Amino acid sequence: MVFRYSPFKTVSLALAILSLSSCISRLGRPNITGVIVDYDKHPIAGCQVGESITAKDGSFSLKEIRYNKFLLSEMMVMEAPPLRVSERIVKEGFEPDEIFIWSTFGGGRRKGAKYQMDTIYLRKVDQQFDLSALLKRSKWELSYTKNADTVYMIRDGFNAWCKTSRCNSIYQDYRSKRDDLKILPEGMISREVVLQFDADHGAVLQQIQFYKHTFDGPNKEPDTLNTQMTWKMSDGNRMRLGKSTLSLLNNTYRLAKIDLYSLILIKTES
Repeated sequence: MVFRYSPFKTVSLALAILSLSSCISRLGRPNITGVIVDYDKHPIAGCQVGESITAKDGSFSLKEIRYNKFLLSEMMVMEAPPLRVSERIVKEGFEPDEIFIWSTFGGGRRKGAKYQMDTIYLRKVDQQFDLSALLKRSKWELSYTKNADTVYMIRDGFNAWCKTSRCNSIYQDYRSKRDDLKILPEGMISREVVLQFDADHGAVLQQIQFYKHTFDGPNKEPDTLNTQMTWKMSDGNRMRLGKSTLSLLNNTYRLAKIDLYSLILIKTES
């Protein structure tokens, strides 16, 4: 058998090898912009956000970062890489926080990717709260442990307000207790609890309970518990919940953590 030299085939093979060994651009961080303010909505100048420093109006901008990966290795994976961004927020007199962005296939975005954070609220080290004013005429979602020893509360509007790691960790605690099969009654897979406070130490609680469904059945449809209850503050950091048909929550709680849109309550002695 005689093999004949073919310049065309040689060039084609060289081009194929060259293309597979070439690089593809991936996104390491989009261009992130936003404004840092305190809880009174005053801009915070001189605040470090990643490698950036906020201007007088509290604004900041982080440049887009990209990196290269070999085309062949990316073809083997068959999908775009994830995007994970973590940027510290530091300012003297304020609690440190962190911008955290995660996207399963975000690393595949094209050059020029942007991410607008809008307004980020930074908490002062000695931040003070008027809890009674915070609760009056407000709506909260809550979850609780098996015996309601700990209660997690998320205020209406939390998702629009929370854009950093500190508040997101509280939300994860809240969600885990809402859907945790280990602490829910047998057969229940989730419960959604909403507590609407009025201005006169009264509140309306609604709990919707969802149950496991199977092909064989019989299956139980979601049911709803509606009850009136009272609330009262004492000693500055204690809250008494009472007169509810949901007896688990008729307790005195200590304020373990408080923020503009979240509360963590721990049961204590009356």
